This record gives sequence, C-alpha cells and structure tokens, in this order.
Amino acid sequence: MMRSSVFVLFLLVSLFGTFAPSASAESESFEGVTAEPKWTVLHLQNRRLRGNQPLPAKSKVKTLSELSFTGPRPGHQFVLGHFAIDGEWGLTNGYIQKSKGKNAALQLCWADQFELEGIIEHAEFGGWFFLVGWDQGHGYSISNINFKTSGSPWFVSEMRGAKSLEDQTVEFDHFKWKGEQPFKLTVAENELKLVVGRIEVFKTPLDNYKPGMVVLGVYDTDYGPKPIRVKSLRVRSLPNVVEPD
Repeated sequence: MMRSSVFVLFLLVSLFGTFAPSASAESESFEGVTAEPKWTVLHLQNRRLRGNQPLPAKSKVKTLSELSFTGPRPGHQFVLGHFAIDGEWGLTNGYIQKSKGKNAALQLCWADQFELEGIIEHAEFGGWFFLVGWDQGHGYSISNINFKTSGSPWFVSEMRGAKSLEDQTVEFDHFKWKGEQPFKLTVAENELKLVVGRIEVFKTPLDNYKPGMVVLGVYDTDYGPKPIRVKSLRVRSLPNVVEPD
C-alpha cells in the first residue's frame, strides 16, 4: 500500500510539472518582489519623513545600477532613445524621486499578467518610461515626453536585444499627465492598458509578451529628465489565460 501511495504521488507531481509549467518563472538573477494574487504594497509615502535620504535597505523597490537599451527614437533630443543609467532614486519628504544623475531606473517587481496602481505626481517637462516584461533585453517600453508647445505623445515599443523594433512601435494620441494623479497600468491577456485618473490613455496588444521585470525610469532630454514623484505603488498578479509558447 505504501509503494502504491508513493507511486501515485510521484505520478501526480510529474504530471503537474509536465502540463502546468510556471509562466511567471523568474530570471535566475532576479532579486525583489514577485507579483502575487494579493496586493503587495511597494511604496506608501511616510509623511513623517522630511528632507532627502536614500531608499531604505528593506525597500521593496530598488534603484538599478545597470540598465542600457535603445528606445524608439535613437538620437532624438526628446523621445526615448539611447538610455544608460547614471543616476539613482531616493526619498524626498517620503516621496520616491530621482536623487542623482539624469537617467535613473527603479525596479518595481517581477510579473506576468498584473495590475500596478498608485499615485504619481508629474510636473514641468522631460522624459520618463515604464518597462514591462523586461528580461535580458526583451520586453516592452512605454515612454512619454511632455513638450512645451506640442502636446505629450506616448509610445509603446517592443524591444529585442535591448533595442526597440521600428515596425513594432506605436504612437498614441497626446495626453498630458497633470500634477498628482492616480493611475493603473495593466497587462491582462497580453493586452496593455494605462488609465490615468478617469482617462484611458491607451490600450494595445502585446503580441510577444512574456513575464519579466516592471521598471519605472526617467531619461534625459533637452528639457532634462521628467521630475516625477511617487507617492504610492502597489501590485498584484492576474490569472494568466494566455497559452505560453
């Protein structure tokens, strides 16, 4: 009887491992938060903190020290192009914001299908971006530049070999993120959607999406990087109904 029970257990484990691989398996080198079905708070402004200070050692989000890629407009003085980290993120009065340099990237989590929501304050002009599904140079960038006179375009671009694919880059209608606004960034059934306040900024399929890092960054332009401040962030995973390749 014992041998039969062990055999059945072994068979179930083998079958489960064969037919239900983890689509959200992390990269071997990843260290940080992995999105789970329950909400994980990544950051919440502590109003008691005053002045400037580095991110705490136990922070769920982390400044990346290495990240380089080429966005959809190489050499452009405003739209995301060549990016290489030279900056850091820290805390100012409890908000997360860039503390050093001009190009800075903040690791938020690892996720497959997910919802990321929170409150971010935007001011003035400059460039910033999200990366989703980022893993070893593959993923998607969502970038935005707020021009002084000609609106605020958004770009979603598939990236391979850490370079944007020209024929897989879409520009969306101009939308200006004004001041402190709640937002929700969602990847569900490999479809990306961004809502700011009550406005749906864009919705687009991600045909070659795979699990990876979610990153928030700012990049240098002729206006400098966008001065944004993160008041709160939380993330949760969504059921993956997309068949893995």
